[in-house]
Formats: sequence, C-alpha cells, structure tokens
Amino acid sequence: MAVPRPRPKLMVIGDSLAQGCRSLTVSRACCGQSWPARLAAEQGWEFVSPDHPRPVLFDLEDEVRRLTTLGFALAGARFEGIGERFRRNLAEWLAGTAESGFPCFDNVAVAGALVGDLYARTAASSEAEIAALTGGGNPNAALSVKAVGELHVAINARFTLNPTRDPAFAGFTMLDWVREREPETLVVQIGHNHGLYEVGSRAERKPIDGTDPVYGAFWHQWARLAGELAALPTEVKTIVVTLLPKVGAVANLRAQGLNRTNGYADTYDPVFAPSVGSLTGSDLAEIDAQVVAANDRVRALVQGAAAAAGTAARVTFVDAFALTGAYDFKNSLDAARRIDLGDGIVVDNRYLEAATERQSWFARPTRRWVSGGLQSVDGMHPTGCGYALFACEVMTALGLPHDRVAVLRRGFAEDRLLTDVPGELGVIVRLLALLRELDRLNRLVGDRTTLFGDGMGLGDALRFMRQAFMR
Repeated sequence: MAVPRPRPKLMVIGDSLAQGCRSLTVSRACCGQSWPARLAAEQGWEFVSPDHPRPVLFDLEDEVRRLTTLGFALAGARFEGIGERFRRNLAEWLAGTAESGFPCFDNVAVAGALVGDLYARTAASSEAEIAALTGGGNPNAALSVKAVGELHVAINARFTLNPTRDPAFAGFTMLDWVREREPETLVVQIGHNHGLYEVGSRAERKPIDGTDPVYGAFWHQWARLAGELAALPTEVKTIVVTLLPKVGAVANLRAQGLNRTNGYADTYDPVFAPSVGSLTGSDLAEIDAQVVAANDRVRALVQGAAAAAGTAARVTFVDAFALTGAYDFKNSLDAARRIDLGDGIVVDNRYLEAATERQSWFARPTRRWVSGGLQSVDGMHPTGCGYALFACEVMTALGLPHDRVAVLRRGFAEDRLLTDVPGELGVIVRLLALLRELDRLNRLVGDRTTLFGDGMGLGDALRFMRQAFMR
C-alpha cells in the first residue's frame, strides 16, 4: 500500500505534551505551536500538524473569557451556556465528515493517550468507542463525567490518525504510520497519563505508573513499546525518547510560603482545581524521586530492546526532568532560573498572574504582567512560550542550530493567553481557593457524576474539562 508523504524529516507520537495541548485544550492553533512544530519551523523542515476544524469538545481559555463578572455572586458562578456549546461541538464531531485537506499528519500524538495507545489505538477503534459512549452517535446522550476522558481521546484520535477518513488507513496506529512513512527522525513523548497528571492537577498522592484495565501494567506497556521502537525500519535514523518531567515544578502546585527544605516548600495546594488535595514538601520530593527512578527504568527498557535488535546507536533521550528542574524558580527561588525575554517580560514556572491597573476612573483598565508564563491556565501544560523553551532545549541537546531568543519571543507573542491575560482568570483562581477552603471546613463541594445538570457550578465545569486527561 502506498502511503502519502513518505520519508518526512520528523514525526511525533505520544500524548498531550507532544501534541501541543494548552490550557486543557486541543485545537488547530495549539497543535501548530507545539514544541515539535517550533523545532521543525526553526530547522526549515516541512511539518504538518493536526488541523482540527474545531477544538476537541471545549476550549478552556474561551470559557474563561466568557465568565460573567458583572453582578458576580459566589453561588451563581458558572460558565453560562457551556452545556449547549459542548453538545454543539460534539454534534459537529459526530457528523462524521472528512474535515481536513491532509491525508496524514507528521504529529500523530493524541492528548490523553496511554503508552498502550501508541501501538493499539486506531481511528477505527476510536470510532467504535465514540459510538459506544454516545449511544450510537447521539450528541444528547447521557454522559458521565468519567466518560469525558475516553470520549476526548477517541474523538481526537479518530481525526488525528485518519483525517480524511480514508478506509485504507482506518486501522493504522501511531506506530503503523511511523513504520509506513519512515521518518528520518521520530520523537516519542508518552507516559504522563498513568497517574503523573493526576498528581499535578489534584495535589494528591497517586501511583505514577498505574495499570490500565485494557493494556495492563505500565511497565508491560513500556516493554512492548520498547520492542516496537527497536524493530522500526532502519530508514528511521534517529529515535528521540523524551522522559518524564519534574511534577514538583508544575505551576498548578502552588508552594505555600517562602520556606524551603531541600528545594521544596512545606506544603502545596492546587491552583486551578476545585480539589481539596494538598501535598507536603516531603510528599512531593518522594514523588519526584519516583519520577527519576521511572525515567531510569524507561531508559533501560528502550536501550535494552534496541541493543538486542542492533539498533541502539539511533536512540537518544531528552531528560525532561532535568530540563524542567533547571527552570524551577517556584521551588528554588533562584532568580537565575527565570527567563528574561526583554521589554520587561520575565517568565517563570509560577502560576500565571497579571494585575489590573486603571490610570483613572474613566480610563480603560490594562493588565500588567506579574509572574508565571511558562505554563498555561491548567498550570500543567506549557504555554506557547513554554513549548518554545522545550523546543530550544531539545535543539540544543540534538546539536541543531537555532536562535533561542527569537524562538522564545515568538512563542510568547503568538500565545494570546500571554499577550492578553484574561482578568477573569484571576477571579476564577481566587474563587477556587475559596471553594477549597469552604469544602475543607464544611464538605460543600462534591464531585458531580453526570454532566450539565441543574445547578452545575464553576467547580463542576472545571472537573469535567480536567477529566479529559484522567482515564
């Protein structure tokens, strides 16, 4: 079978950090500003990112900007109309028409993917999953909050793995596309959705190598993937495996106070979550140590499989833990770990914050940069600037030429969240902090199990969107 666009310079497989998800959102714009897309652009390589005709199920930043603050009341805080927007978006995805001009993409990573999805998930299996979750394709079908993660992955994968809905490619996995197209360089970035994401988003102690009921144990999945990578055609000259990042460095885990012991604060609370979870510094240090150990084991599995197949020379690793640790200003309080972009803009890994200023009562208010900038609204996925930083670090590791300052400034300028910080975001963050405190005192905030019922508040909507990355 002849595949379209054979022998690309670069292909990418993996999950949300490879696909370019920002603020829990997967869209054409987000994918176009992923770190692999930045890298390819800087090298002058052709690189086709997924051109989603609409965001997958929702656009969190759009919802934040829609928050009505006039006549604001705690009891009535909600994203008005989110249920209708969700159902309309879902109905358009369920229409099942081909909506891309590209027969395949160079970035076939899928946000929310598990390790096993790289060698098992196809557009056809995703289509079947969508039908099962929606009662055969009914956009008004009853959905549980827990089903959102599976539905989000399935819709995204069905489009990303077969954008023109060609029957010839309906059974292709991410790795099948790699085997058939034979890229010169392959990037693999996977493993965050087996518990690591949940630690960072909810501030709760969870295993970072959780078992999946379909694919089995985490390390069984990695062993299978390592073997598949080792057996790829020799035309794939370089395989770049990106290891797991330092979860303690994510902006969503806000350090409480200025005291630091061995690089950790006393406690951490989640910022952009209604969760009442909290981690001590020793908890987080222990989890980060588990990440280091997991990275060592991934490295050993991939190297071992490649050595057995005689393909070890083409494998290289990007130490995402060291990379994120190098810019961990939040925990280190070391100013050298901030990044000065010029023009008064200094970004770091604290949660995004801006201040509203008004020169006079009649003047239009403006937003002044205060802190953060490397991670987006969810406090987990990078901003456009954060992805640009990752692209620069990978290019440095691979010995690829690039203009670091220009790449970073372009990444910042092209992310609207950074150039036009919504004032509503600060309102939401403060409201969530109040809801968490009330819940700790009175157990007022319960987890809703169904979508968009009567009285669905802000916290319920955020749980729904966050669930897209918890399967």
